Amino acid sequence: MWGKKRKKEEKEKVIAYLRSRLFPWNFILEEVEEDAVTHFIPYAIQMCEAKGIEKRSVGKGEVKEVITKEVKDAVNDYLFDPRDKEMIKMHGEFASIYPFAFSQCLAYTILYRLGLEMGAVVDVKAISELLGLDINEIKRKEFFIQDLISRRGNRAVKVFGKSIMDKKVITAEGDFIGSVGDLIFAEGTGLVEGLIVNHQKGSELMKSRISMNDVRLNMYSKNIVIKYSNYAKK
Repeated sequence: MWGKKRKKEEKEKVIAYLRSRLFPWNFILEEVEEDAVTHFIPYAIQMCEAKGIEKRSVGKGEVKEVITKEVKDAVNDYLFDPRDKEMIKMHGEFASIYPFAFSQCLAYTILYRLGLEMGAVVDVKAISELLGLDINEIKRKEFFIQDLISRRGNRAVKVFGKSIMDKKVITAEGDFIGSVGDLIFAEGTGLVEGLIVNHQKGSELMKSRISMNDVRLNMYSKNIVIKYSNYAKK
């Protein structure tokens, strides 16, 4: 009984934050345990690596829009099924604060890879006052996360390729398409530009190619979600 009530309250809080005029900064600046940040940083790095988020890919004027979109996608993944067993298995005790801790890690990782600090994108002092937060604590957390990224970045990137293989590929409505059979890398940059999806057609194993522009990674359950529902297996 208590467990269901708490989960309902957690979901209601996430929805309220999502609808707030302070979105996405209310998620990004929410106070969370440092252990949770340490846990989610590798996932945020893997997400940014897969999407090719780095200096030459995002203009300074687009940073706020990119952060807002990525945080919104992460929060919606959580709201789709906040009791997902696979997610709980992945994130354990940190599962319930996924929307806040992962959003925070994701935003700061995007900034780090673009060579920017939070103050270059938003008025941190004004936001901290609106949220009733200590600006010095916000700056300390930013330094803490930057240090984590610099120390764990290479390892997280190496893990990404292995972790994405065999993951389910589903439509936005949750229909199963197949599983990831291989990655397609762009010549010159080495960035992941697409996926090879294995799927069955009768007794025959078929393969399809999907651009990374047409999918979004769900770091909540590690599924690969196709942005459109009218996907046709080729």
